[in-house]
Amino acid sequence: MSAAISQAVTASAPTGRERFAATDTRKFLVLAAQVVLLLAVFHVYQIENFIFERMVWIAFGAFAIHYWLPLRLKEMFLVAVSVAAAFWLLGDVRIVGMVVGIGLLFFGVLRLPIAFVWRGLVVGLIFAALIAGNVTHRLPVGFPALFGSLFMFRMIIYLYDLAHSAEPPKLMPYLSYFFILPNYCFTLFPVIDFATMRRTYYQRDTHLIAQRGLHWIVRGTVQLVLARILFYVNDRYTLDRVDTLPALIATIILTYLLYIKVSGHYHIAIGVLHLFGYDLPETYRNYFLASSLTDFWRRANIYWKDFMVKIVYYPIFFQLRGRGALMAQILATIAVFFATWGLHAYQSFWLTGNWGIRATDSIFWALLGAIFLITMLWENGRKPGSRKPQGWLQKLLQAFRIAFTFSLIAFLWSLWTAPSLDRWVYLMTHWMGAR
Repeated sequence: MSAAISQAVTASAPTGRERFAATDTRKFLVLAAQVVLLLAVFHVYQIENFIFERMVWIAFGAFAIHYWLPLRLKEMFLVAVSVAAAFWLLGDVRIVGMVVGIGLLFFGVLRLPIAFVWRGLVVGLIFAALIAGNVTHRLPVGFPALFGSLFMFRMIIYLYDLAHSAEPPKLMPYLSYFFILPNYCFTLFPVIDFATMRRTYYQRDTHLIAQRGLHWIVRGTVQLVLARILFYVNDRYTLDRVDTLPALIATIILTYLLYIKVSGHYHIAIGVLHLFGYDLPETYRNYFLASSLTDFWRRANIYWKDFMVKIVYYPIFFQLRGRGALMAQILATIAVFFATWGLHAYQSFWLTGNWGIRATDSIFWALLGAIFLITMLWENGRKPGSRKPQGWLQKLLQAFRIAFTFSLIAFLWSLWTAPSLDRWVYLMTHWMGAR
């Protein structure tokens, strides 16, 4: 009898996630007050376009309902809101319907009772057909960008995780992974890892998760405001007006600083997901303060770094490490930068219709990869017990490394963002003949 009672009590006890999702009126009101302030800021200062403002209204309104729902209904509610919001935010029923339909087709294929390799092949064939349709301009305008933003990278991760999982795909986790509400107004979107998204779902108290999300939304908002100011300042430095060395240096620095708009979008997007229990990691971590290229790789677009390490670096490294750990590390690193170059072209194909393979793009990734590899080998070759400068000398050296890394990346960034190699050369040299 006592064993039966014990089992009944255990069965009725809340799970860890249910305890973390428990509600508290006072704590909710604290979060809600911050949400209202953010909505006022977005409305008064017009931080982004009207689609963004609609998205945050939907997200914050959904949060107010989602918070009070039982755990078993939370994700289902968010998926329903996200899919419905896509039709309203984007306004094109046909395009959104096609994307949702193809997404469901993918899931149906991946649920087929056949070997995974055949399911993956069918998904690949559907992608090939869509790529052909994009090349021949037979797809509706607007479809490739929306489809690509949702599926072009996350499907790679999903297939990888599915191949290494003993469980069949489940509909709700699948839909919550691909149809993410903030994605509809941010075409460039963080490459969220599926396994991480599932593992971090209500992994701690919901109020702590939501509070961190709100902090990141504020951080992203500040970055978007700064980006607007930088756009205004940088507008003065058109090519023909860069007629002095100080103007050239200012242009290079300002062009690199404009990257904060992307990091601002990423912080807001992941911050919104935190409101719904996804305790995802940080996307950017003070990347302007990187002290080397390897440090920059760890700080900037962390999700992309994790994506490359998981899909490219580790498989190649473990496959080749029998020939020597150092050689495996070198080849895996080269493969990562080659894949990054190719996947950025692939991204450009979906989002803009062009493959984006330019001389500046190729040179940028080749130089960045080569310098990164040299830096990595130098850091690996340092003796663990080697003496380091202490006190003010150490701080001075660290400041120099940060300044040098910032300058190097800003210079390379000016090459990557240039429309063509000729235009970049003109930008770099015009000031000399303008004297």
